[in-house]
Amino acid sequence: MKSLFERCYQYGTKLADKTELLARELASAPPGYYGGLHMTLLEGVRPVTKVRTPSGEVRDMLMLGSNSFLNLNFHPRVIDAERRAAERFGSGAGSPPLYAGQTVLHEELEETLAAFCGTEAAVLFPAGYSGNVGVLSGLCRPGDVIFCDSSNHASLFDGARLSGAEVATYLHLSPAHLERQLKNCAAEGRLIVTDGVFSMEGSLAPVDELVRLKERYGAMLMVDDAHGFWAVGRDGLGTAEVFGVRGRVDLHYGTFSKALGSVGGFAAGRKQEIDYLRYYARSTFFSSAIPATTVAAVLESIRIVAEEPEHLANLRRNRGLFQSALEERGFDTLNSRSAIIPLLVGDEAKLSGLQMALFEHGIFTNIGTTPAVNARKCRLRLNVMATHRPEQLVHAAEVIEKLGKQYGVIS
Repeated sequence: MKSLFERCYQYGTKLADKTELLARELASAPPGYYGGLHMTLLEGVRPVTKVRTPSGEVRDMLMLGSNSFLNLNFHPRVIDAERRAAERFGSGAGSPPLYAGQTVLHEELEETLAAFCGTEAAVLFPAGYSGNVGVLSGLCRPGDVIFCDSSNHASLFDGARLSGAEVATYLHLSPAHLERQLKNCAAEGRLIVTDGVFSMEGSLAPVDELVRLKERYGAMLMVDDAHGFWAVGRDGLGTAEVFGVRGRVDLHYGTFSKALGSVGGFAAGRKQEIDYLRYYARSTFFSSAIPATTVAAVLESIRIVAEEPEHLANLRRNRGLFQSALEERGFDTLNSRSAIIPLLVGDEAKLSGLQMALFEHGIFTNIGTTPAVNARKCRLRLNVMATHRPEQLVHAAEVIEKLGKQYGVIS
């Protein structure tokens, strides 16, 4: 039986049919996890954050649902950098980068990102999602072929489809299947695109194998390391660095909304490709630039990661401790190698009960189900941060074990 969100996506022939079905079902019989999608934070993300539930109750909750892996949001240097930028540049941008939206801070950030990725140039996007859409639809055209890992982020699939290129989906983490497709490809324009860290499971793409294939079959390779940069690899240099092939990736893509806890995206690569994207990636050409205040905060966050290595060290310690504690208690963490730690459940009713019980016990978590993953592979999605105390994570593992047994997730 299909889940509610699967049924509403495909329902009816009139556009209003599916919207009416969703409204009716959510009013009368919403899925058990629905309330967990409508929590409201009453303050910024910290290890323990004040939250208002859909019923109006206010409680302090251990935050295991934020992508702000390093949790630099309240670092005094970040706040001071943003304040100084506001005094100099004001709020907002008011223009796309190629018109009047580019400041000296934007230029400095692009240069910093190019150096960070070991490339010639970088270009900024106002959001991580829109950047992926812009890069793929800007670079590729009908007649090209984009090879996508089946578990890539939705923004990559959306950008690929928008480009008009043929989209060839290969089996998740299967270079062998990708190679069979490349062998049978007659197109001149070939782009392999993959997540570096897969956002619903925390696993790493085999970037070394993808580099081998792109070089053998004359393709370009783009790695979206949104969840990897500043969180994975030596000094947070990302997934490609883990496999020793950072300099052989054609396009690096990243966001500021994960480890750095801000907003925006960027692509880095050879100057000729980056300059091409400035004109043909519509999500930067036709979008207002990232506000200078945000750019200043991101720049300062990058400096902090380089100058204060304890943040990354604490993240790695916490990730290892928490994942080990959960695996020792019998949970399947899907071989995660990042700050994203999934717990496979496979049954939406069990998942709903588990998540809502965790909320009642003061633990804020996310879930992964339709449309992010197949409902039959649904999971609890836990994120650790550098600022969690080890004892907080041990306590969380104990509570999750107790409730996991209660809801039949583990025996």
